[in-house]
Amino acid sequence: MGGNHRAARPGGAGPSVAGVAQASRWAFMSAQPYQSGPATVQAPPARRRFRQSLLVRLSIMFALGGLLVAVILLFGNRVLDDAKQRLENAVIRQVQPLAATHRLQMRSNDLRTLELELPMVRDFFALPQYVGRIQSEIDAMSAELTPFTAVLAQGRPDDARRLEEHWQRYRGDLEEIIRHAGAMDLAAAENVTSTRSRSAHAAISSILRDLVSATELASTEAYRQAQQEQQRQQRFFLALSFGGFVFLAVGLLIFARSLSRRIRTLRDAATGLAAGEDREPIAISGDDEIADLGMAFNAMQDRVVSRERSLRAAREELEERVTRRTHALAAANARLWMLSQAVEQNPIGVLIANIDRRVEYANPAYVRVTGRPADTQLTGSLPDAADLERSREIDAAFRMALLAGQDWEGERRSRRPDNSEYWEHLRLVTVRNEQGRPAHLLLMREDISQRRMQEEKVAYQAYYDSLTALPNRTLALDRLQQATSHAGREGSKCAVMFIDLDNFKQINDTLGHVAGDELLCQAAERLRSAVRAEDTVARLGGDEFLVILGGVSHASDADAVASKIIHAFAPLFQIDGREFGASPSIGVSLYPDDGAEPAVLLRNADLAMYEAKEAGRNTFRFFNQKIHDDSVARMEMERQLRGALERGELEVHFQPLVSARDGQLVGAEALLRWTHPVLGRVPPDRFIPVAEQSDLIVSIGSWVLDEACAQAARWRKARNGAFIIAVNVSPRQFSSPGLVDTIRACVDKYAIPHGQLEIEVTEGLLIRNPGEVRDAMLALEAIGVTVALDDFGTGYSSLSYLRAFPFHTIKIDRSFIRDLSDDAEDCALVVAAIRMARALGLKVVAEGVETEMQSRFLTRQESDVLQGYLFGPPIAAKDFFVDWVQNRPGAELPA
Repeated sequence: MGGNHRAARPGGAGPSVAGVAQASRWAFMSAQPYQSGPATVQAPPARRRFRQSLLVRLSIMFALGGLLVAVILLFGNRVLDDAKQRLENAVIRQVQPLAATHRLQMRSNDLRTLELELPMVRDFFALPQYVGRIQSEIDAMSAELTPFTAVLAQGRPDDARRLEEHWQRYRGDLEEIIRHAGAMDLAAAENVTSTRSRSAHAAISSILRDLVSATELASTEAYRQAQQEQQRQQRFFLALSFGGFVFLAVGLLIFARSLSRRIRTLRDAATGLAAGEDREPIAISGDDEIADLGMAFNAMQDRVVSRERSLRAAREELEERVTRRTHALAAANARLWMLSQAVEQNPIGVLIANIDRRVEYANPAYVRVTGRPADTQLTGSLPDAADLERSREIDAAFRMALLAGQDWEGERRSRRPDNSEYWEHLRLVTVRNEQGRPAHLLLMREDISQRRMQEEKVAYQAYYDSLTALPNRTLALDRLQQATSHAGREGSKCAVMFIDLDNFKQINDTLGHVAGDELLCQAAERLRSAVRAEDTVARLGGDEFLVILGGVSHASDADAVASKIIHAFAPLFQIDGREFGASPSIGVSLYPDDGAEPAVLLRNADLAMYEAKEAGRNTFRFFNQKIHDDSVARMEMERQLRGALERGELEVHFQPLVSARDGQLVGAEALLRWTHPVLGRVPPDRFIPVAEQSDLIVSIGSWVLDEACAQAARWRKARNGAFIIAVNVSPRQFSSPGLVDTIRACVDKYAIPHGQLEIEVTEGLLIRNPGEVRDAMLALEAIGVTVALDDFGTGYSSLSYLRAFPFHTIKIDRSFIRDLSDDAEDCALVVAAIRMARALGLKVVAEGVETEMQSRFLTRQESDVLQGYLFGPPIAAKDFFVDWVQNRPGAELPA
């Protein structure tokens, strides 16, 4: 048996199948008593062949897999057919009502067109034909409307009723027009067309548009739901397919694993037996050759294991004892070495003393930190103190913890023998033995000077402005909170001044940021000199400063300080050898009159500062409730204005431009109007400044430009001639990137001829970045767009602008036109402006013409174009088309 054991594990590898079979034969033979002749082994019972079993199992798996694939394909085909039919039904069910609605819209528009053309028919022989066409269209409309309203009443009864009512009213108007036309009374027919039938047709068109929108939404939703249902069925089919294939794969995997597990069990058992492991008998499964091999192996394993178990147990016990002792010794040595190196090389000073506080060891870092060798007694190891007041408390706490045997830590500012000072962190720890009794004392000292310096630097940067060394916003708000709390306890007041430098941006953009920083530093010094030492001067950011005054008895105290600050800024600033003026605009709020919270006081002071800027700058204003109400009103208007374009509340009106020479219509000026459902008609001078401040003017202005160009293109085609459209562009819109590209796109889109699109700008635009403005004007001139200077004469430097910028037109402000009859100076100014424009080759437009006398005067002075309420107010595009484009190709000027 010993020979069999040695042959079972050559080289540590597992036995082969032949080796296992040979071992099984030895096991069966050894189980019989010793005989001199050959041993007789009983043959095993008849078994089924392994190959037959494998073929049967594979046949079953492939049959199940084929059946599964057939089921999946059949189900998938039914799912796809059902989804396709559902999608087609959804499309057909929604498209038919939409088509019917569109047909009604077309018939309604055809009726309106015939109705409008009827009064203009001058051929009385053709008139019956028009009447017949209208009557046939009425009958066709009624024939289509009756079944349409019947279907509509099932889902939308109110819309069906309203549509039927408006059609009856419109049909009555049409029949009356037919009667007038039959009587050859075209004037009466035109009167009905322009006064009564217009509203009925508009109501029918509005209802049909709403139905189209609702039907389109319903169609889109039904189509989306059908697509979602189709996608869900497709996902279900894919999941089913994936599950089927997974099922098939899992079946094959289980079959393969069951086969390989039996062979692997034999291999692992043979390997373990060769390695000398104790193993349980392997489980026998199946009725083939592998099962016979497993039975033979179990018999052999029982004999081998029983012989080696006792020997292996004794050897393992001995090896375990030796290994345990060796590991414990190595671990103890490693810990001891690591501990000694950690203490020796630790950058933190470490001192060890016994329980009697006598020093036994100090590492090199301890000497480096303190600058002297360790004292023999732990109580004398504290260095000299650099801060005597704080050191007394620290030293007393250290000695109390030392005497009581307690842990302790603290920080102190100390001095080395060379008189250099440093901050150190001390920690006292009591080391206890296995019985929990104090055995040693450990004192650690760390030089934390760099950390303290960094903490102080970070604290300074967190609360002070790096440029001016003034408190920043965080510290200013904290001091404001302290000032209000103190004033509340004392029953006094405190003042908050919000200060903004008026000309800082111009100086910063002109001379650069270095000069701007120098201006801010000088301004900070002047603010410090104008207030008391106990008052706070802070920089909030940019060119904004904050002054907090405590101990204020009356508003006059803050008034005096504000006047003093303005006086301190009166001298010019010296920057790079040049002199500049930068005045302050100051807003003042008082605690508790204008607010109890710092945030409220700061907000109210900011609002008052903007009031000071609007008052002319270089002044101060106290906060009042009107400022707050105006700010709230502006915010509410801005909130309402956002989305007004999408809600259809904005509209472009047009005011005619007529030739001063012959009264002919030459164009129109596009003017924006806003009608709010609650606020009503909002004046432009109220909402346009809000749009400019909130940057909404950019998107709104682009829409106005496109709308105006589109209308001008239609009217130019209707007139078969030139038509000038004038569009106002705000300074904010003009300075936005891409304005020239936007205008060029409109010119190309609507094929605007050269010189028939005019952009109107005000003098305020020319002050900002004149170089960029001039380049933009030249680019507009290159694409055939003219530029007009609006409100001419109201600015002090308009004449110089006419030379510096490529203008084509000047518009004399209405303030000069209004007093032409009473003010001789205005007459002289208007005459001078027209003559100057003539000399420069510029066109002159006079706006605000309201009387015949003004019109005659401007015509005599050879003004080119007139504009004003004398000719017509700004009106909607459809009314402008009827009043000016369609019915008035020309008009005579008043005599």
